[in-house]
Amino acid sequence: MNIGERNFIISKVHENIDKILNRLNMFSRDIVCFYEPANMNAIKFFEKKFNVTLPYDYKYLLSMTNGFSLMGNSIYGVMDDLSSGNQDLFSIYKYEHECTYIPQYWYLVPFAPDGGGNFYCFDTRDITDDNPLCKIVFWQSNYQYSEDDQPEITHDNMMEFISECIINWTLECYDYNGDPL
Repeated sequence: MNIGERNFIISKVHENIDKILNRLNMFSRDIVCFYEPANMNAIKFFEKKFNVTLPYDYKYLLSMTNGFSLMGNSIYGVMDDLSSGNQDLFSIYKYEHECTYIPQYWYLVPFAPDGGGNFYCFDTRDITDDNPLCKIVFWQSNYQYSEDDQPEITHDNMMEFISECIINWTLECYDYNGDPL
């Protein structure tokens, strides 16, 4: 991939994340919660500590809001102050890789819970300078995956996941104020 192609991808990411945030901002503040932008050093620390590269769309989102929640559907942020009690990428990654009966693969980064103990995860294996995005997979926490039976790929990137699973699914049942349809 040449520099022009990479710059095109980066500009599309910015455009799409900006659109997603604009759509999220249409919801009442009673049902959507944003956080202060992430400390970029916390993101770098996470990547170094767990030897993974986070996708560019996620890092760009974190530069504007360190995660968010819409009616209980969340995207985890990278918290600086782990004493806050909030769930964040550090604590969830550590728990899901070190403290569960069926630990996640090292390259999976759980960034969004499904509400039932399972997670949508970044599959970070293919992230490179030429490919700054990654597939999203669904990890069922009580299922023993195998080489022939891998977690299901649900989306091509985080932007598609947020648009469908957080925004569109919410709007299927509720209006922008959180009132049932």
